[in-house]
Amino acid sequence: MSFIKILKLLCPPLFLHILQKYRRRNFASSFAGNYSSWAHAKQNSGGYDAENILTIIQESALKVKRGEAVFERDSVCFHHVEYRYSALSGLLYAAVSSGGKLSVLDFGGSLASFYSQHAAILSIVKDLRWGVVEQPHFVAWGREHLTTTDLKFYNSLTEFILDGKPNVIFLSSVLQYLEHPYQLLEELLRLDSEFILFDRTAFYDVVDRLTVQTVPASIYPASYPAWFISWDKFINTMSAGGYEVIMEFPCADLTDIGYYKGLFFKRKSVS
Repeated sequence: MSFIKILKLLCPPLFLHILQKYRRRNFASSFAGNYSSWAHAKQNSGGYDAENILTIIQESALKVKRGEAVFERDSVCFHHVEYRYSALSGLLYAAVSSGGKLSVLDFGGSLASFYSQHAAILSIVKDLRWGVVEQPHFVAWGREHLTTTDLKFYNSLTEFILDGKPNVIFLSSVLQYLEHPYQLLEELLRLDSEFILFDRTAFYDVVDRLTVQTVPASIYPASYPAWFISWDKFINTMSAGGYEVIMEFPCADLTDIGYYKGLFFKRKSVS
């Protein structure tokens, strides 16, 4: 019997709960400040080495590809099966609603971490297309090492659309890291996709709040601007763009400022 299993047998549940919470916080980012502009927040952050971070994510993605890890998220490798059931149910709902077709525009999807994590389940979709829109250096590496019949990488929304329109636009932990998040929302709304799915998105009541996020060294050394998106403004923007919420779900990401949620939107029917 392993040491971990013995520890679980000997320790009371309360101690294990505290230990698990401590371990989660050791891998949780911290957020600070209430900045008036992106430039100001950037001045107060250490930035990050984009090439170095890509290298770390590449190494994790290759471990998943080789079967040495089950999946990676934010460059951290996991060695057990873990599904994000709420987001996954939204994708499967879209596939069923579209007669077995699922064409996903995964904006800011890194090296297809969500797809890789859920590939075993997504494989049941008979007509699957997963396209990651990312920065050029991610796209170049993804095309060389990870592209399959179902999975492709794109440099822009325009490039993705050339291969066909998505029926789901997917953003997981993306919106809060853009200097102009509402500008991107407007661009995505104009694509007129049937569904839009947000996962692990940071929100704040009433108004937008701009902070600096510090990533723990156990993941990679970095700090950068990060929004907590106004809940009311976000919902109003989506509604004005012709979408209604059909599913809302909590996310486990830790923060002392706002809160994380996921939302699944469907285009409103025209009466």
